[in-house]
Amino acid sequence: MMETLKGMTQMTEKGVDTIAEFRDVDIFCGQSHLIAHPAAIPPPCASAEADCLPNTNYIVEQPPGNSRSVTVETLLRYVESFQPDTGIEKIFAHFSADKSLRSIPVVEQGHPVGLINRHQFFDSFAQPFHRELPGKKTCTELMNQAPLLVEKSTPIHELGEFLSESDIRHFTDGFIITEQGRYIGLGIGQDLLREITKAHIETARYANPLTLLPGNVPINEHIEHLLQSGKSFAVCYGDLDNFKHFNNKYGYYRGDELIQFIGKLLGKVCDSKCDFIGHIGGDDFILVLQSPDWELRCDQALTAFAQTSAKMFDKEDRSIGGYLSEDRQGRIVHHPLPTLTIGAVWISSERFDSYHEVSDAVITAKNLAKKIPGNSLFVERRELPQSEMGIACYG
Repeated sequence: MMETLKGMTQMTEKGVDTIAEFRDVDIFCGQSHLIAHPAAIPPPCASAEADCLPNTNYIVEQPPGNSRSVTVETLLRYVESFQPDTGIEKIFAHFSADKSLRSIPVVEQGHPVGLINRHQFFDSFAQPFHRELPGKKTCTELMNQAPLLVEKSTPIHELGEFLSESDIRHFTDGFIITEQGRYIGLGIGQDLLREITKAHIETARYANPLTLLPGNVPINEHIEHLLQSGKSFAVCYGDLDNFKHFNNKYGYYRGDELIQFIGKLLGKVCDSKCDFIGHIGGDDFILVLQSPDWELRCDQALTAFAQTSAKMFDKEDRSIGGYLSEDRQGRIVHHPLPTLTIGAVWISSERFDSYHEVSDAVITAKNLAKKIPGNSLFVERRELPQSEMGIACYG
């Protein structure tokens, strides 16, 4: 604790006014003109420049790639159901015959109306004469009349998020799985936890070690899943221009920081509920966007890079818009600062059969975007008239 306070004091006295100084101070808090200028009323959040400062500990929050495609149907366990007018004695006998049975669904004309929890059911008989009194009654007397109903097509990550914020009984009792509202089986929290853990392990296995974002395998699986689902979406290929020369000038450590900077910037324009970001490797990123305003989100990424990336470069290089270096022939050559390029293609199952075809199309769009100077977006619109094709450029 004392070391942290000491570091904080030194940083405050010295000030952190450049990216280089920020990079060399390994602490969690600080103050400087780099973060914000003095004001009578401090702003509620950091500036855009400060918000995109390199941070090796960030993770773009999104569900694991596999858990997006795995549905609740995977958790399905068929358990015999009973009618609401079933006597309690019959339920008692059924539980007694199967020691592993946790819950019994109550179904009327195919539609679930309740769930009987084993432990609560037997607890009701713990008191003297309690079994004799309700013995002639129906099972509706002891069932949960508001069980959790989950459609089989629900992604498991959505169910997991819901259960994490809901009553614990839904996890312990289990939940009823339906198909178009009709009972088809039960699911238990233990199976859900196992599948989510498995998905996280798979995601970590194929994650890019620099950004911790999903790599090629999860990206391809996600695109393939959307194609099989018949959904339409945009695939956007983000790439840095002139990145090799940046690495040569600043070194690979600074190059890694710029890649992390891009990953964080692109992650911020994604909606975690319906969009996906992956890191192919190097300075190449893939966005799979289902947001209706996906093109606007690409525009926002380009604008944000144009406004904030200057902090990644030394002052003298910013003043001349690049850096000078000697080529193999000994000539002094000017290399421009890196810019962000995005090539995008609108994908539908009618046009594309596999992620291989999607990959070929989006690479072509990216290559066309790289021909446009500056921070640029190229959207492939092959199905539209030539006059409606759009190209955006951001200086």
